[in-house]
Amino acid sequence: MKTACFFEYTGPGRISIARFPPRGTPAGFRAYRTLAPGAWFRSVPEDEYRRRYAGQLDALDPKQTFAALTDLAGDAEPVLLCWERKADLEAGRVFCHRRIVADWFRETLGIRVDER
Repeated sequence: MKTACFFEYTGPGRISIARFPPRGTPAGFRAYRTLAPGAWFRSVPEDEYRRRYAGQLDALDPKQTFAALTDLAGDAEPVLLCWERKADLEAGRVFCHRRIVADWFRETLGIRVDER
């Protein structure tokens, strides 16, 4: 499993975990709305966002979630997509819930999920 930005990865295994994919997103991606942040995602500061999203993840079974994502990707490696660009993440200009999900899988299952 990997993570990526909608605009930077268009290969197989694409799974949106955003509330909404971009208009004009190429066909062929799937959506897993269970990992999309709540309606509050644009209205709270980062620390509150992280607290709320952690609560959202705590309500899920990581093994079942990982299995569902793997099934959704079919024969391809799952690539979890949302909006933030890799360069912005690496520069610390933004944070991203897809990386929170990656950390969650590492912490709960011992599975490393890298950015593509």
